[in-house]
Amino acid sequence: MLLEKFLTIKDFVSDPATKLIYEMDICIGSARVDIAVVNGKMYGFEIKSERDTLERLPSQVEAYNKIFDFIILIIAEDHLSKIGTMVPDFWGLYSVKKNKEKAYLVRKRQAKKNPNVDVFFLSQLLWKEELLNLLYNNGITKGVKSKSRYQLGIIAVENIEREYIADYVKSTLKSRKGWKAVELQQLCDGSHLL
Repeated sequence: MLLEKFLTIKDFVSDPATKLIYEMDICIGSARVDIAVVNGKMYGFEIKSERDTLERLPSQVEAYNKIFDFIILIIAEDHLSKIGTMVPDFWGLYSVKKNKEKAYLVRKRQAKKNPNVDVFFLSQLLWKEELLNLLYNNGITKGVKSKSRYQLGIIAVENIEREYIADYVKSTLKSRKGWKAVELQQLCDGSHLL
């Protein structure tokens, strides 16, 4: 598949614990990214084929900006003229160019670090038990067990350093067992296909 070569670049493969997550819900279920890659950073990939519309793109931009360190839009060539200023300058942009029977990616813009990550929405990627562990590990134990996941996220953001929460979320997503995440090394070894 077209994305296989793109997603197996050295930046991702160099970390054997890199996880690939298809159709990951974000922002309390208000959006779903096509592909998330989690290693030391979080990468979000959105794919818009020629059959897709760009109708949801503005709300996806808003949601993805809250979660991912780097965001890459892969878009059919005929959509390029339509996106205008819909996508921030820090998003990476690739177009899919077709030549006879082959398709390949053309980089239009390199992704830059997202300045808008919202640590509260990052915390909401965690399950309730994982949020409780985050709080317990930071000495916050009183009255938290009965709180909702949303409330636990607020408590975490008010009491724990932003970087610590972000690192905890990435580490937790990478270590989940029996979840929909796939180790990127599996893809490269050919034991799993995109």
